[in-house]
Amino acid sequence: MEFDVSIGEELWHALVESADAMARSDVEYALIGGIATGLRSQPRFTKDVDFLLHVPQLVLPVLLGDLQARGFAFDLSATIHDWNRHHMVVLFYKGLRVDWLKPMLPIYQHVLDVASDEILGGRPVRVASIEGLVLLKLLAFRNQDLVDIENLIAASVGKIDLGWIRREWQTVAQIDDPRMLQFEKMILSQPPESAD
Repeated sequence: MEFDVSIGEELWHALVESADAMARSDVEYALIGGIATGLRSQPRFTKDVDFLLHVPQLVLPVLLGDLQARGFAFDLSATIHDWNRHHMVVLFYKGLRVDWLKPMLPIYQHVLDVASDEILGGRPVRVASIEGLVLLKLLAFRNQDLVDIENLIAASVGKIDLGWIRREWQTVAQIDDPRMLQFEKMILSQPPESAD
């Protein structure tokens, strides 16, 4: 079986089953994390699937029931509790981790709003935009996030909406925050046509 993404078959199935279940429940979601970054820039190794999603409370048990029927493993009541209290949960699909993050701040909702539908392996999957991924990576700001940001910038020369990133960033931090200053250095290190 050929895939449009450079991930293992089981990780691919975890992604597709998740996306299909969310679409079936009409849940607003976006693929984020390593897989999304690899799709928007260059493939990279990852061991999990990450989603940002908004699930209405009445839909959550239905969505989780559908995922259990598809082979996902989790404790239903503990997962609902963690989603409501901690705004994130971890599910498992054949031993592979699937992380969910709830958009608790407007910036996260805006990342969801600008995600786009992509066809992966012949199936529709909603994927965070380059700008949305950059924002999420700036917020997390781990070593791998910095590498991912560099790759996203390089893959989007002349196309990245820097103004949108800067405006959204200012809803959570100052423009002279060290994370944003590092991002600006990365932008300046790119060819002139990538600056806005």
